[in-house]
Amino acid sequence: MSEAIDPEARAVLAANDAFYWAFVAGDSLRMDLMWAGHPGDTCIHPGAEALVGPMNVQNSWRRMFASGERLSIRVTDVRVDVYGEIGRVTLVENVSARGEHRLVARVACTNLFLRTDDGWRLTLHHGSIIADDDDEDDDDDLEPDPDSSEFN
Repeated sequence: MSEAIDPEARAVLAANDAFYWAFVAGDSLRMDLMWAGHPGDTCIHPGAEALVGPMNVQNSWRRMFASGERLSIRVTDVRVDVYGEIGRVTLVENVSARGEHRLVARVACTNLFLRTDDGWRLTLHHGSIIADDDDEDDDDDLEPDPDSSEFN
């Protein structure tokens, strides 16, 4: 995001970045700390049903990390909005296998954060696979983008 943003939006984006660092590192402890721990915490992985509640959300990430597969994620199309105690980040995850430059999936995501005594914490992560558009060129190589963040 090139334009100047206010300190609260910047703090939400920092929390969003911390979430993605925990994600690509496969770090269950850091991932647990990213979540608000609210009974309504919800995670919807692409193609899956909603998981509600801290234990269900945490267990889903632990299972995913236990597979040992690590991903690289480049986020693009980032938009942040802050509404009092709620911060919303929408973005596209451009996912590739660790060490590869071949795009595996594009995922449209909404990450909703709550302001807590410990800072901004995630209460919703919703990812939805973006279907391939057959009319577009098959350019699966990841190109540098100045308005993107890459997590390896």
